[in-house]
Amino acid sequence: MSREQANAESGFSDLYAQLLQEFAAHVGERESPYGQPARSVREEIVRCVWFGGHFRASDLTTDDGRRLEVLSPGWWNVEGGPDFVRAEFLLEGAGRLVGDVEVHTTSSAWRAHGHHLQPEYNDVALHVVMWNDGGEQSVHTAAGRPVPQLTLSKAVEEDLEELVEVVDPEADAADRPWAPVEGKYCTRACRSGEVEPAWLGRLLDGAGDHRILTRAASIAELSQNHPPEQLLYERIAEALGYKNNRMPFMQLAGLLPMAELRRAIPLEAVAEERAAALEAAFFTVGGFLAGRPAPADDAETRSYCDALNRTWAGLAAKLTPVRLQADHWQLAGTRPVNYPTRRLAALARLCAEHLQAGLFGHFLRLVHTAQPAKRQSAGAAVRRALMDALVTLEHPYWSCRCKLGGKRLSAPKALIGAERAMSILVDVLLPALLAHAQAEGDAPLSRALHALWRSLPRRQDNMVTRRMEQVMFGSEGEARKVVDSARRQQGLHQLYRDCGRSDAGCQYCVLYLARQAGKSLAAL
Repeated sequence: MSREQANAESGFSDLYAQLLQEFAAHVGERESPYGQPARSVREEIVRCVWFGGHFRASDLTTDDGRRLEVLSPGWWNVEGGPDFVRAEFLLEGAGRLVGDVEVHTTSSAWRAHGHHLQPEYNDVALHVVMWNDGGEQSVHTAAGRPVPQLTLSKAVEEDLEELVEVVDPEADAADRPWAPVEGKYCTRACRSGEVEPAWLGRLLDGAGDHRILTRAASIAELSQNHPPEQLLYERIAEALGYKNNRMPFMQLAGLLPMAELRRAIPLEAVAEERAAALEAAFFTVGGFLAGRPAPADDAETRSYCDALNRTWAGLAAKLTPVRLQADHWQLAGTRPVNYPTRRLAALARLCAEHLQAGLFGHFLRLVHTAQPAKRQSAGAAVRRALMDALVTLEHPYWSCRCKLGGKRLSAPKALIGAERAMSILVDVLLPALLAHAQAEGDAPLSRALHALWRSLPRRQDNMVTRRMEQVMFGSEGEARKVVDSARRQQGLHQLYRDCGRSDAGCQYCVLYLARQAGKSLAAL
């Protein structure tokens, strides 16, 4: 059975993919919106793209035209020198290479930062950039050795604007090249009623399905060289670091891979012992215990820190000696209940319960066994089961604290709130589980996931959805009459990705082209 047939059987629509294929000559004509560097994209975001694998692996080609396959992005370097060490990749014509990776926003930064004169960069095996602004195919070390260069903009998987908002919330939105509103076909047509709400809703449903299917395909490709359990663990960790701490969470998951944690923690350990061991590892390697004596007047904190240190003493020889530093974590601009300490405790509790059997299998079982309550749809039952696995996590210390030694909260707070749990469900769990369903040819699972997808309510707006709703509807009230689900919000993201980030004009927009061609979407 082809992927298209499998999608149709599961309920996921190929409508938008058909439109993209039909209008490919038009949609693909405009210059890539990533053609010139956006001032708001900092180097940390490019590192995040590289380390998190947020690119189409099948499109990785070095600037001198050689195919490249990433086996490991490397260990995030917490000291001086190249950004990543011990990276592994296959390079056409050179075979398997192991070495350091240096990451920049633009290719010219290699010389601008003086790396061509610095011996500590002589072991760099790959220069990774988002944009090649100099046109060169490689850079050179101080020893004169050429280093192959990879430009990610040709294969970037996520919208950089989304990563800017997630990783760098202080970036000025005015710096981003928004398309002008005046003169847009969708502005006139949607506000005047020329485009019927039902037609537009179906288009957004199809675009939302296409977006989630694309994400699932990306995860499936990554899974060919990375264990699904580790991928899920890394993506959940990344999501728990939302906004200011996404990158150090990714780094920590790389320093403490799930396979090593399993080997370090005894099989016979009960759930509480597993949770304690994971917390000891996360808080020690994360740098939260270093140089932080427990306050003498806080017996609870002193007892908790002593327990972590005792537990770590039994693990230290089995796990990495590398430590993050305090300045890796950003607390400024983060709500106290979202501090990384509480999120680390949540990750430890979530992983501990299913450390040996596997977190991936746990979420699969929740989908398969979810039973609808009275007047509840199957999709809503799955949603509740997955959400409960996240929002009901508790901790005797961290449910009432925001940081070590901090003042106790007046009442316990969820370690993972409902909005963050919904983000994990949409951005991590759904595409990961869908990739598994497609790989296994599991049609019932695919149908259950589509029912879940249809049931997801509208989420909080972000930069992209606000912009698209402003362009298309003019007001939040009008937008909500059509964009009433997470699925359709994701459809807005897809339209923005394909059509809305360029000022090239309406002739490159799927909505405009489909409307002008008189497409009856129900027939597709």
